[in-house]
Amino acid sequence: MDKFMEKYSFFITSLLGIVAVIVLVLGWDGMDMLKKLPIIYIMALAVHEIEELKFPGGFVEMVTAMTGLKLKKLGLAKFGLLMFTLYATIIPTLISGYVWPVMATLFIGIIEIFAHLAAARVNPRKFYSPGMLTAIVVQFPVAVYGFYYLFSNQMVKGIYWLYAFIFLLVPLFGLQAIIVKSNGEKYGEFINNARKAMLTSEGRKKTMNRIK
Repeated sequence: MDKFMEKYSFFITSLLGIVAVIVLVLGWDGMDMLKKLPIIYIMALAVHEIEELKFPGGFVEMVTAMTGLKLKKLGLAKFGLLMFTLYATIIPTLISGYVWPVMATLFIGIIEIFAHLAAARVNPRKFYSPGMLTAIVVQFPVAVYGFYYLFSNQMVKGIYWLYAFIFLLVPLFGLQAIIVKSNGEKYGEFINNARKAMLTSEGRKKTMNRIK
């Protein structure tokens, strides 16, 4: 499984993006926007991963440089990422009619742009992290439009933010912890190293040296 996912996870995500396009084209007229938005986001994630992992690729390597994590099981990490992608997009699609899961999906587009801008700061060559451009021009606009639609149609209630954050962040941090611990590292140290890399000059210097 580890070697299979290390080699083919990108193609599986790309296939999901193609399926999402077909579903949207064939079923557009029969779907409400709460169902369309997560499917559109699957497409956005597929495009994003092309830049993040292949052209030019290297985001995983940048994260490991920022955190000091030594990935012994890259395939497991990619499998976890795939499962989280399915969780954060397919479930909101299947339970169409509930607003807060869709909010969680769209919130990924907000998180992504800040994550990539933070990673770009530690790149010793140029202000760029693999995936940053698609985060800005693909994922973020989808998120902005989605939230605009929800707010303009008065579909958002205050409690929905709590539901959305729990739905998104608990599995996300749980998945991170599993991946980090499966590679023999401490999760607290992983988080602390990421914080230092993004927020302190000392952490940025260490990251830049690892990238070099």
